[in-house]
Amino acid sequence: MPPERLFPWLALRLLPGVGPLSARRALEMHGDAAHLAFRLPAAAWREVPGVDAATALGIAAARASLARRVEQEWREAVRRSVHILSREDPGYPAMIAAQPDAPLVLYVRGELPEGAVRLAIVGSRRASAYGRSAARALSSELAERGAEIVSGGARGIDTSAHEGALAAQGRTVAVLGCGCGRTYPPENEDLFERIAGGGGALLSEFPMGMPPLPENFPRRNRLISALSAATIVVEATAKSGSLITAAHALEQGREVMAVPGPFDSDTSVGCHRLIQQGAKLVAGADDVIEELSPMYREALAGGPRGDTGTGATDPGEGATPDETATLGLLDDPRPVHVDVLADRAPFGIARLQSALFALVLRGALDQLPGGYYVARPRKGPVGS
Repeated sequence: MPPERLFPWLALRLLPGVGPLSARRALEMHGDAAHLAFRLPAAAWREVPGVDAATALGIAAARASLARRVEQEWREAVRRSVHILSREDPGYPAMIAAQPDAPLVLYVRGELPEGAVRLAIVGSRRASAYGRSAARALSSELAERGAEIVSGGARGIDTSAHEGALAAQGRTVAVLGCGCGRTYPPENEDLFERIAGGGGALLSEFPMGMPPLPENFPRRNRLISALSAATIVVEATAKSGSLITAAHALEQGREVMAVPGPFDSDTSVGCHRLIQQGAKLVAGADDVIEELSPMYREALAGGPRGDTGTGATDPGEGATPDETATLGLLDDPRPVHVDVLADRAPFGIARLQSALFALVLRGALDQLPGGYYVARPRKGPVGS
């Protein structure tokens, strides 16, 4: 049986026709996930924006087998070593949680720690030799500097990006357009095993057995960009799905960059258009790092997964109000669990996770196993 706190979220996710936005609206109108999944009448579901009469009736009909389906989903996830995270889970990525259409649950196989600087490298499935070489080289350079590479696990540029990170002994995250119980494309089975076993992760918002439907891939692109500080496009046609990822990145306030290609190459038309529209032209890892905000740039400045030091500089300068408030909750030299911090914080879990992520990244906090955080001692003279 799934853990008590996860069960209602997973049940809500498995209801037919209930997406992240309609679920969020329903939660705002009617309360907790268990009530929505098992008790809210069809007539009340019809009042939720985006839920029509047919969907409401389908939700009511699905309840007869819902508990059994949740149990089956959980058992399949456990069998495949997949962790299921609800939006209430402290392991749920803060950069995704902050999005208005954050999935109700995420499926993760491998490791997805907070505090990592992640950069997305995406591009055409039908990549040229030039594009594959550029993606692999750029991914390796960035991984050597300590970045985790995020891509979509697809053929072409995505595969080359993942392989480049692994070749540099770095970590990479594949955001899938199917469930973690499926392997798509099938020739990447070994690659996915190496990703999950090498400190990286396979990530999906889809149920375990979900096939790679065409409509899944544009939808998963928003997670690729949300998880990343920047999105770098390497080869894209005029109508490439990678441009959807770039558009999501802009909407989410992330940086967008592009690698130029031969002037007459159809697979570089999308990249050239992005550059014309103001995207940073990328010819190497330094171009990417220079474009990042200081918080990310400093974390990658020390070379290959460089040590940021044993003490933290004073984080007050440039800290957001949420970060300052979060630091104030960690005045105890002993580790504090994220659930305790959530009870103390004057704001919700999504804002808390975002603040914790930023503070870990800048070296003000250490994240410990089991969801614990501890403040680092300040650098400088005693009593400063």
